[in-house]
Amino acid sequence: MLIFQDIRKLIFERVNEVHKTPENDVYVDPTGHSDFTVRVFRLINQPDGREKIEKMIEKIRTIENISGAKLENGYINIYLDKRGVLRYLLDYVEKYGKYPDTFQEPERVSVEHTSANPTGPLHIGRARNSIIGDSISRLLGRFGYRVTKQYFVNDSGKQMLSLYTAYEKYNGPMTMDNLLQDYQKIYKEIEKDKSVEEEIENNLMRYERADPNIYGKLREIAGVMLQGITGTLAKVWIGFDEFNWESDFIRSGEVEKAIESVNPSEEGGAKYIEVGGRKVFLTRSDGTTLYFSRDIAYHLYKAQNFDWIINVLGEDHKEHGKLLEHVMKGIMNIESKMSFVYYSFITLESGKMSTRRGNIVTLEDLIERTFEEALRIVREKRPDLEEERMKEIAKVIASSSIRFNIIRVSAPKPITFRWDEALNFEGNSAPFIMYTYARGASIIKKKERDEKDFSTEMDHEEEELVRQMYLYPYVLSDAAQNLRPDIIAGYLIDLAQKFNDFYKACRVIGAPDGVYDRRIRLIETYMKIVEDAGDILGIKMLEEI
Repeated sequence: MLIFQDIRKLIFERVNEVHKTPENDVYVDPTGHSDFTVRVFRLINQPDGREKIEKMIEKIRTIENISGAKLENGYINIYLDKRGVLRYLLDYVEKYGKYPDTFQEPERVSVEHTSANPTGPLHIGRARNSIIGDSISRLLGRFGYRVTKQYFVNDSGKQMLSLYTAYEKYNGPMTMDNLLQDYQKIYKEIEKDKSVEEEIENNLMRYERADPNIYGKLREIAGVMLQGITGTLAKVWIGFDEFNWESDFIRSGEVEKAIESVNPSEEGGAKYIEVGGRKVFLTRSDGTTLYFSRDIAYHLYKAQNFDWIINVLGEDHKEHGKLLEHVMKGIMNIESKMSFVYYSFITLESGKMSTRRGNIVTLEDLIERTFEEALRIVREKRPDLEEERMKEIAKVIASSSIRFNIIRVSAPKPITFRWDEALNFEGNSAPFIMYTYARGASIIKKKERDEKDFSTEMDHEEEELVRQMYLYPYVLSDAAQNLRPDIIAGYLIDLAQKFNDFYKACRVIGAPDGVYDRRIRLIETYMKIVEDAGDILGIKMLEEI
């Protein structure tokens, strides 16, 4: 949970001392006309309603850092004392080092994301999974949950045995590039020669019967491919706490236990359960297991170790998610909370991507191309820098831009990735946010003194920035409760725009003493909050850009 002076909560408590009011009738004013508002139009026409509203207003006015409250058109509009709020923010950051501080939640949270089959490099469609999952993990960790980031490694199943068969058949070096070529080659061969598919099926049977030669070699192959995937993800600052291997659940007997625990029926040697009048198969007729049964075993492990299980899945896996939740909650009655975050596709002009056919656009490709574009822009804007420094800045801009341009769109909406949007220094982008931070840093470097003189009135742009900064905990809470890091992205854009307005309208260097001191502190607080929110989304701030 977040620790801060929750004025919305204080308002709610005060109005309920007078009249029982639903919690959602007290909220941050989204119009910006006021700072908070209380919906009272149902109360206003009741007997003694106006009298109650006046009492509410009186009580609200006693709250610290409230400058006023008045009834307008069926709402009590409430206004913050911006100078008082700024003092509060500065004292808070000085004491805790950030705003807001966090109290450790007891819940243990599993966030499983990416979990791509280790049969090729990560394409940009699956990269959206990784960025959403990592941002959710960071968000919940910031909120105070104990988060474990998990990757379920599919080193079993037909696709992986196809990769193993290709490696054995073509006998090339065990490198990611060669394994990928062999993988694509064997699918072309299957189209011409069906005996190749029979060979794969035979290897799958041997694998599930624990043939040690296949097990060891397949784990080695999967490890090589996985190293390539995780190496690419590290370039956009994504990592994992646990790698859980399907083969471990098969070899330990956990998959078989999971299958038997749902009391399956049998048809032609294949085991299945009925869900909503349809058959959901757990094994094939030859006894080999299907992915769904292995995922059940994995989620039983999660249920034993975590209070909240979160899965990030593509929208084409909604049916799988619904079936899994039905089994875990409806049949096995696990106590853990389960949440599924489904995301839509991301494309470039090249269209949809396929790992098997070779016409893919990988995350590695996207990183390289975005870096090239970022470096071109940095060279144009900062010809004074050394080439090596230009490259360092371009790398940070590229990775931050990829993450932000993907996370800023809510998960259910499709994305077409455009470089002119992602790298726009004046638009809804990571570079725009990073540029405002660098502007603040350049002023702080010239700081002449460190005083707390807030005796003068604030300009409108200062007040708007203070309001936006104070509201950060409410945004964090909303984003965490709804598993929507895109809410943080929207907030960051608004906050950066407020800072930009302040920067253009309010002189700092050379301003009168009281004004100078206040504005320096305002910038320092802004930078703290931008760093914090940026870290949740995987955006790195630079003091020069």
